[in-house]
Amino acid sequence: MKSRLLKMLDVEPEESGRVFLLLAISFCMGLFLATVTVASQTLFLNLYDEQTDLPQALVFSGLFSIFATSIYNFFQGRVRFSNLAIGTLVVIIGLTAFIEFGDMWIEDENLLYYFGFTLILPFTFISLLVFWGTFNRLFNLRQVKRVIGSVDVGMDIAAILAFFTIPVLLNFGVQPVSLFTIGLFSIIGYLILYIILTNKYLKSDTDTAIKEAENVKLSARQFLGNKYIMAMSLFIVVSMVAMRFVDYSFFNVTTNKYRENPEFLPYFLSLFEGTIV
Repeated sequence: MKSRLLKMLDVEPEESGRVFLLLAISFCMGLFLATVTVASQTLFLNLYDEQTDLPQALVFSGLFSIFATSIYNFFQGRVRFSNLAIGTLVVIIGLTAFIEFGDMWIEDENLLYYFGFTLILPFTFISLLVFWGTFNRLFNLRQVKRVIGSVDVGMDIAAILAFFTIPVLLNFGVQPVSLFTIGLFSIIGYLILYIILTNKYLKSDTDTAIKEAENVKLSARQFLGNKYIMAMSLFIVVSMVAMRFVDYSFFNVTTNKYRENPEFLPYFLSLFEGTIV
């Protein structure tokens, strides 16, 4: 059975431990992002005005994403990658726990849900950076070309399962705010599996920081003078701006659609997100 599964995934027997751990991590990550996304979007759209509050929240979300990825990139190449990844996951756990239990210190708990909505994008970016950064350090170039398809498909399947699991949980009486608890346990599971993966397969990355620190940094003039980098940067900027406009339109239409039946909003969001994955 195992040999057939490995053949289907195009994975060698000696790679199976790493691949299966990555697939387990991808499921935890998918469940975390799915539950936090649906909970944050549902609570924000039910509590705040989509005309005035939503644009500000999208701006804050973008600023938080820039700040988070800048901090991540600053430490990447300066510290051991596994330590950076573990520290990053601990920060995500802390922020998720704050959203879940912060009402003990914050008088207006609606602010926590606003904060949670602005963290969806940073959580997504940083979680993916940790995952794919780990993947690239577990395999050589030849292995990456062969295994990446299976891991990528596995991640998509995990995300789809996570999103389609949410309506089932809601039918069993789970409230949207309780999805933060599920997300918290999921990201803790991500961290535990990552530590196991690190101890078994990433002990040899102690010199990664030294190697990455040797990478030549481009000056502002060199960056602007490189046509390929400028084209890629422009493509990313335009894509992200377009995506934010699409998000704004989508959330406006969705809020108006379910204004009289807000209890159906988390069902729609989870099924919609699971469909477009």
